[in-house]
Formats: sequence, structure tokens, C-alpha cells
Amino acid sequence: MRLNYDQLDIIKEKMGVDKLWSFSKISTYDQCSWLYKLKYIDKIKSRGDNCYTYFGSIAHELIQDFYEDKIKFEEMISKFEDKVLEWQMLDDPKLKFSTDKERDGYIENLRHYFKNVQTVPYKITNEQPVLAIFEGLEKYVFQGYLDSEFLDDEGNLVILDYKTSSISGFSGKQLFKKARQLIIYAIGISQHGRMINGEMRQFPLDKIRIRYDMQKYCNVSFIQKNGKTKTTKAERRQWVAHLANQLRKDLEGVSKDIEKLEKEIGKLKRKSNMKKTTPEEAEGYSVSIGEIQEQIESMKDNLYDPMQINEMIEKATLENSLAVFPKFIQDKYTVENCYIDVELTDEVIEEAREAIISLLDDITVKSKENDKDQAFNRSRIENSESFYCVNLCDMKDHCTFYKEFKEHNTMFVAKNDQPSDDELLAMLGLG
Repeated sequence: MRLNYDQLDIIKEKMGVDKLWSFSKISTYDQCSWLYKLKYIDKIKSRGDNCYTYFGSIAHELIQDFYEDKIKFEEMISKFEDKVLEWQMLDDPKLKFSTDKERDGYIENLRHYFKNVQTVPYKITNEQPVLAIFEGLEKYVFQGYLDSEFLDDEGNLVILDYKTSSISGFSGKQLFKKARQLIIYAIGISQHGRMINGEMRQFPLDKIRIRYDMQKYCNVSFIQKNGKTKTTKAERRQWVAHLANQLRKDLEGVSKDIEKLEKEIGKLKRKSNMKKTTPEEAEGYSVSIGEIQEQIESMKDNLYDPMQINEMIEKATLENSLAVFPKFIQDKYTVENCYIDVELTDEVIEEAREAIISLLDDITVKSKENDKDQAFNRSRIENSESFYCVNLCDMKDHCTFYKEFKEHNTMFVAKNDQPSDDELLAMLGLG
């Protein structure tokens, strides 16, 4: 449910503020103060989607349509393929990936998601508005929308956010920075409550959970030799390849396990033949030996030579499936959605609150400066931060810093292409 301008004006009047904040505004400023100036001070119209926002919107829409019963599960992949075809026919330079390899990997990961996603077993509500209030130099009111939300079995309100971005930025300190948007929403829900089935309910922060569904990835779990379960994250399109070494160990381990059992039989036979062994004990050893021999015989069905193992792993990797493996391998592994949960501790909430207010106060102070160019000025673009500027920024065509960055790199490349004096003479045979 998206609010219209009249409804937003009612909220501003009710809250006693002249503007509402969105997370995109403060994240834009946090990313680049000059970008904030171009978008929100100069109000330059953006250049539209890039390939990531384009497919990200599609991925959001499809899974949300499923939860709203607009489409069936098996329709998600067919509709996704339709969208891929539409994108190909557009042939829009602004929507191209930087490389063919990146394009193919990105799309294949989402294909796997829509074929295999494990759906949430609760009633889900999508795109509901939320308000959050922060007090800094001014009263700041955030207005946003939750991708999805639901009540779990413990009565927690779970905020579920879908991401098609790389998982590398969702760990350590970066995770808590990424999570600021959902923390804002959690704070807002704790402040105002939430309408559940027509009833306004209150949710303290310790009854709110925030979770990311990393759509390009999956969690793969398996039981180790020590009996403990290990879970690893992998790109969906190559989750089998990600586990190739472990799969090889599983298959090669059959012969080693048989050897151990045969040694155990040898020990039992020696015990059975000892003079002090009673007939009853000997009979017990004989029964144990028979059971182990039956176990060995059943294991021999899963005994493969190195060439067979290589062939199976190659085929499984190519098909990204365990179907080629024996049942004991297929049963060992569990593939699930890749969820990342953020624990809302007091420390995490307070740190996020302070960072958000600090950003808002900075923007407020700078927005009141007469010289906006100087107030929102930034340093030159370095290569380490250029990925965003080159691939994601929708204002780069209007950015003087990006223009300087391109000119600098062009000069650098041109300079590197020029041979040295000695190289020039050698090339001409005059060295």
C-alpha cells in the first residue's frame, strides 16, 4: 500500500513537521554528500534504473505477488523468464551488466531462487507503511514501507527484506550499517504499534525480528563426522560446485569406513578366539560380526573408484544437482533459503539511533548553508570506491567529480599506453 501525496501531507500536519524522511535520503548522503546535493538540493532528475535495481524490483514483485496469491508458485519462474526476455529486447545500455559473466551468474542465481525458494509458512503482509520518530536538532519523521512482515509462532513480528545484492556486504560491522533501514522500521513499530488482522497491537523491540532473504544465495547444511551440523552459504547457481571437495570426501570416505569396520571385525574375532572368552561371549561377538558384515555389504553399493567419483562430481556440478549421487549423499545435504538475521540488542539499536541522528543533523546543518556547493563538497573519487560511481550512481552524468575521475583515468591509461624512449627505439630497431 503506497501513500499518496495528500495522505503524506496529513501525516506531516499530524506530526508537526514540514517534511518526511526516507532511508534512501540518508543512505544517499552517507554514500556521497555531493550525490545528495544533486538529488535533493538541486533536484536533478535521475537517469533511472540500472541492471541491479531493475532486476531487484522484479525479484521483489514476484515473491510478493506469490505471497499475495496473485500468482502460483510454479508461475514465478515462468514470469521471471518473461521479464528476462523483456530486458533483453529493451537492449538499454543503462541496464547492462559490466560483464557477460556477471550477467549470466546474476540471472542464473535468481532462476534457481524462483524454482526452489522455500516459502514462509505464515500469513505475510507486503508493502505496509511505517513511521518512525527521531529527535535531534529537529524532530525527524521517517516514512517507509516494509517488504514483508509476519507473526511467527512465538508472537514475534518478523520484518523480512529481500536482497539481490552481494552477500559480502552483509557481515561484521557492514551488516549493522546495512540494517539501519530495518532498525528504523523496528523502532517505528515499537513506537506506534502495528495493525494485525484489524487490531492494533504493540510490539516492544525485543518482540521484533529483522531478517534478510539473500535471494541469490542458499544455505547448505550437512552433518559432519563429529555429529555436528555445518552450514555454509553459496551462490545458488553453483552450490554443488561450492561443496565439491566435501562431496569427494563423502564418496572417498566409504572405502575408509569399510576398512575401519573390517578392522573392528578383526578385533572381535580375536576376542572371540581368546581362551578366557566364554561361549556366551563368543556368541555375542559372532552376532556383532554378522551385523557389521551386513553393514559392510550395504556400504559396498556406494563404493566407487576415483574415475567414477570424478565423473559424478563433474556431472553434478554441471547440472547443479545431487541427483546423480547415491541416496546417502542426497539425504545428507539440505538446501534452504539464505537468511541473515540481525539481533536487535540494546547496543545495536542505540548505535544505529546515534548514527541516524548524526546523519540527519549533518544534512540539516549543511542544508541551511548559503553555499551549498561548499557545504556538500566531497573529496575526489578514488579507485577503491569507484564501483558505486561507475555502476550504481544514477547522477554520474551530472557529477563533476565523476567527470574528473573519468578524465584522470583516461589520461592515466593513455600515458601507460605510450612506450618509453628506450622502448620506442627498440621497436624501431634503433636501440
